[in-house]
Amino acid sequence: MGDLHKLGPKGEEYALGMLRKRGHRLLQRNFRCPPGEIDLITWHRKTLVFTEVRARSERAPANPVETVTPEKQTRIVRAARWYLARWCGKKEPPAFRFDIVWLTAKDAEITAGGVIEGAFGM
Repeated sequence: MGDLHKLGPKGEEYALGMLRKRGHRLLQRNFRCPPGEIDLITWHRKTLVFTEVRARSERAPANPVETVTPEKQTRIVRAARWYLARWCGKKEPPAFRFDIVWLTAKDAEITAGGVIEGAFGM
C-alpha cells in the first residue's frame, strides 16, 4: 500500500497524459473547496469534465472504479457545483460530465489504465 501513496502525483500526471491524448485541455488540477476536491478539471470538445483519478495495486481486491463510492461521488458533485457557481457566475453552465480514470500499479509503476466517460451523474 505504501507504494501507492508514492504513485499519487505520478498517477495524476499519467492520467492527465491519457486525457490529453483524447483531446482534453487542462483547466485545473487538485481543485479544493469547502465541499471537497476534484483531481482534474479539463475541457473536452464543448464539455467541462470533472475527473476522479483512482489507483490501486494489482493485488488489491477491489477494482479502482468500485472505490468511487456513492459518498465519494456526492462529494465530487458538490465540489463541481461549487466550481460551476463560481466559474459561470450568472451565465448558463456549459455541458459537463464526471469521468473516472483508473490506474493499476505494481511497485509504484503503472501497469494499466483506462477512462470511463460519464461514470456517474448529479
